[in-house]
Amino acid sequence: EAERLRLEEEEKARLEAEEAKRLSLEEGEKARLEAEEAERLRLEEEEKARLEAEEKTRLEAEEAERLRLEEEEKARLEAEEAERLRLEEEEKARLEAEEKARLEAEEAERLRLEEEEKARVEAEETARLGAEEAERLKLEREEQARLVAEEKARLEAEEKARLEAEEKARLEAEEAERLRLEEEERLR
Repeated sequence: EAERLRLEEEEKARLEAEEAKRLSLEEGEKARLEAEEAERLRLEEEEKARLEAEEKTRLEAEEAERLRLEEEEKARLEAEEAERLRLEEEEKARLEAEEKARLEAEEAERLRLEEEEKARVEAEETARLGAEEAERLKLEREEQARLVAEEKARLEAEEKARLEAEEKARLEAEEAERLRLEEEERLR
């Protein structure tokens, strides 16, 4: 009886040992599978992060290119506008110069005709009044002509000074605008 009990105990112990070994192997397999799953998830997260970083870099590069193209277009339009304004100013100056030349030519022709008429009248007067009276009139008219010429010269000098002041102001304004645009370009 004692032998049978001993054999039963040994059998029971063997079965328990086998069960414990089986459970241990199952736990090891479960742990291995969990480790593999954790590694797979980690690799998935790394890949996702890499793709997100690549996408972010691509979008940032696209935005930078868009901004660069916008700046180039803005600069082109500003340059075109500046050229248009320059051409307008040149055309305006040309037309003003032509108009001034035309008016001066008309004035010169008017004065020439006046002088011719005056000379004709003086010749008639000289013939009528005699040499002495004609000489007196000639001296008076020369004085008058001198005064008229001085007045004309004064007016022309004032006009020239005014035009030079306007040209200086225009050039200073253009220089100020150029410096402002350079400053804006430097700040960009």
